[in-house]
Amino acid sequence: MKNFKIISKSILFIATYFSYSYAVVSTPTPATTNIVNQMSSSMSHSVVNSSNVINNSQNVTSNLINSTNLKQDIKENAEKLDLKVDEGALSALSNVSSDSKEIAKEMEKMKDNIEEKDHDYVMTLDQDVVVYDSGWFTLERVETGSNGLTYNKPSTSDVFADAVQEGRGKVYVNFNKKEMSADMYTRITLKGASQVQHEWNTGSAGITSLPVVASTVKGLKSDGNTDFDEFVDVNSSMQISPTELAANYTCDTGCKSKQELMDWYNHDTNNPDADKRLFFYGKFTTVDASGSTGNGQIIIEGAHDLEAGTGTIAPLGGKSQTQVYIESIERLEGSATIVGKALE
Repeated sequence: MKNFKIISKSILFIATYFSYSYAVVSTPTPATTNIVNQMSSSMSHSVVNSSNVINNSQNVTSNLINSTNLKQDIKENAEKLDLKVDEGALSALSNVSSDSKEIAKEMEKMKDNIEEKDHDYVMTLDQDVVVYDSGWFTLERVETGSNGLTYNKPSTSDVFADAVQEGRGKVYVNFNKKEMSADMYTRITLKGASQVQHEWNTGSAGITSLPVVASTVKGLKSDGNTDFDEFVDVNSSMQISPTELAANYTCDTGCKSKQELMDWYNHDTNNPDADKRLFFYGKFTTVDASGSTGNGQIIIEGAHDLEAGTGTIAPLGGKSQTQVYIESIERLEGSATIVGKALE
């Protein structure tokens, strides 16, 4: 979803989370009541809170991912639920351990397999819904992202305060109606500022396959409000290479230029155009045959560049000003393994 595309632009994570809103999908054939009831029953005793879910589910996930029967079990359940099998995602899950960093790298390779719905469609939260609540988990600054790209990690951050940065996701999945949605939360403290909390819903999307793979993007304002990220498609980072930013929309009116986006996400207080926004990306995938366990990932980025220009040559080193900007981007990453629970 771009609002999910958790994960639509008006979304998500709207010309995208709506050219990125979810497109309307045809009404799916309901799964048998027994299958859904069995799934809900198996989840009814799961503890969903910030510490127990993350800690207790590590062994569960390890056993499920390493199971030699994983592929066959997922294929059988997909058939019962009248869903497709995402062979690419299944192959990735079958080849990783329970290490969170390794899972994050494999998640980067997985392509979204959800379908967009109308931006005004609201998912019904009923007894058939499974909720995956990660609880609050810590986001850490990284030098090498799960996407393999390099980020700025000075000893003292130029973007984030020396404080605990946190994210949380509550993903709602209805395997019977083949739909999902998510509530996203962040608690971020920028350098020289107080903690700001963000909270929003991604919009709804249709489920097409197992394992479920969904991602979302958002722009986080420094006052706690949110906006579209304004990049084309759903990207896991503002950069797509060491010298190239993700593409911006081009149109006669209403689209943000590359320069405006660089200013949006710039945190250099000596630059009067810096708006101190943050780029947000979230991703969710089920990781076992029954759909009872999932993995969630949250990424937040901000840049710190005095010039933040789009010129061809920067004053130093013969680099493009875009490259100088990219080299200033700082990135937070965090992930959690989540045991689903029947919605109460």
